[in-house]
Amino acid sequence: MPQITERSIWVRVLALTIDLLLTAIAFVTAFSLRTEIRAIYFFGSAQSVQDYYNILAIIIPIWWFLLNVQKVHLFNRATPLSREFGIAARTVVIGTVMLFAVTYVIRFDLPPRSTIALFVLLNIFLLCVNRVFIRNLKEFLRREGGYTKKALIIGAGDKAKRFLEQASEHGDWAFDVVGFIDFDKARIGKKIFGSEIIGTPDDLLDILHRFPVQEVVFAVSTSKISDCTDMLALCEQEGVRAVILSDFFSSLVAHVQTEIQYDQPVLIYSSVRHKEWQLLVKRLFDLLFSGIMLLLLTPLLIVIAILIKLHDGGPVFYRWKVVGQNKENFTGYKFRTMVVDADKKKEELMAMNEMAGVAFKMKHDPRITPVGRLLRKFSLDELPQLWSVFKGDMSIVGPRPPLESELPKFDSWHRRKLSVKPGLTCLWQISGRSTITDFDEWIRLDLAYIDNWTLWLDFKILAKTIPAVLLGRGAQ
Repeated sequence: MPQITERSIWVRVLALTIDLLLTAIAFVTAFSLRTEIRAIYFFGSAQSVQDYYNILAIIIPIWWFLLNVQKVHLFNRATPLSREFGIAARTVVIGTVMLFAVTYVIRFDLPPRSTIALFVLLNIFLLCVNRVFIRNLKEFLRREGGYTKKALIIGAGDKAKRFLEQASEHGDWAFDVVGFIDFDKARIGKKIFGSEIIGTPDDLLDILHRFPVQEVVFAVSTSKISDCTDMLALCEQEGVRAVILSDFFSSLVAHVQTEIQYDQPVLIYSSVRHKEWQLLVKRLFDLLFSGIMLLLLTPLLIVIAILIKLHDGGPVFYRWKVVGQNKENFTGYKFRTMVVDADKKKEELMAMNEMAGVAFKMKHDPRITPVGRLLRKFSLDELPQLWSVFKGDMSIVGPRPPLESELPKFDSWHRRKLSVKPGLTCLWQISGRSTITDFDEWIRLDLAYIDNWTLWLDFKILAKTIPAVLLGRGAQ
């Protein structure tokens, strides 16, 4: 990626600083308005805003963290202003939820709900105003020419064109193209995106002397990388920054990361999008959510266990071998919803399997008990899996956990779902649950989740799962 200018970095710092300042102003204003109104209409004494400086000391770090996580200061020119407004609003809402959680844990008294509501509205409005201000500031700086770098592009093929198309859409990637270098001398003089092909690799030294090049971008195919060694050496000799696009095998993998390992720069090609801090937050949520739910639902779990035992005297739990992340097996637990010898009777019913592919699904499965049918309708049979989540074998949100017996029947592309922890709910749960009758479609939904995973996606899936379960939609 082209080097971000120093001015660009300062604009980001300015934007973040203004956002935090406006957040503080919104809180102080909301609190002051409420205390003044109470003093006028209820003859009470107006509280000093200093009483809530301790709350503001909690708000600022939370907002700083969220504003950085949401990357609200990248200001992509291709992003509609309405979307930036939405991101700002989402940041405030999530921050408010975190504020409630933190103050509850440390036993701080929050201002009244009316004050918090006014703060949220003011904060969203002021952050949106700042989005407009910063966007206009960046456009002004861009017109003045202080927000761009002069770049020479090595390569004039499809890779260079794709790079320029992407770069033109991102404000922080804005730069002026001095020209292109192509390996074919016959193409000299041709124009790409308004800039000429001005030479071949043999002309690089002369071009660096004749033009004010600040950055050389190598946008060449994999087969040409070995031909760039001398040009890289020239860039180093001339003190010009060189950037090599790393998507050599982008058609084969989903994500590319750069790291330093043993003092050596390395490229990591991975089919899974993951950031350590996000996985940590996900695990902390799983731990807290599952622990709290297990405690709160203990009476219900006991009642369900008694009902199952009273019905036929068989085991309360169904134990099944599950294939977890990275093909590590573990024992999963569900409330038993079928007759005791259900697994033995499965072979007799295989001809009536309604699921195309590996899994077995049958709408009117005769093995399901009356109690089991009720449990399945509202997914109550899944509750013991909260223990697997608490232990770390599963997650609240994640791909459907596959049976050990299903794995040998997987196609090769199915196995990518094993790169993450299985979960209690995912896209398949909110897209029809048991009404999905194609196993490949089930897998595609799981892979779509993996490829697009974010903490926000987990939150949306969980929010949509609750009504789907409570209303029994798609259950069998």
